Amino acid sequence: MDSNFEELSNDISIIHRMKQFSKATDDIEQMMELISDPAFYDSLENADKIKYNMMMSFALNSLFWMYLRAEGVDPTNHSIKAENNRLKQAMARAQEIRDRKTIMPRVNKDAAKRFIRNSLWVPNNENEETNNTEENLEDEGNWEIQHPDQIPSTNNV
Repeated sequence: MDSNFEELSNDISIIHRMKQFSKATDDIEQMMELISDPAFYDSLENADKIKYNMMMSFALNSLFWMYLRAEGVDPTNHSIKAENNRLKQAMARAQEIRDRKTIMPRVNKDAAKRFIRNSLWVPNNENEETNNTEENLEDEGNWEIQHPDQIPSTNNV
């Protein structure tokens, strides 16, 4: 940025703000060059790509918001506000999905094997004869699935 402010050379506050703005735009430009590298994007995993895409969309919309403000346009009456709200909702949804994956209950396979091995399952003795009476089925827990044609009819009509 040109450091010759001519008429504004007496207003130190404006000069300071303009230099800060110039430095900020240079920093943004360098950052955009760095993160727009295709090799960087390809190295990301899917979850990180989602975060990256959301961040880039929000950053570009924010830059456009600032551009509108610099041009004297009220961005609250512009369609960019609706787009920013849509992006915020998408970010919240992505965060909700990430949180759901991290707090999702998982089966501890080793503990489940110990439960089954030690207390939940008792192997049948193959030498014992079993009766198919109702009492035996209830006591032993040996349930057998029967085809509807094999079930005896209770209608005595």
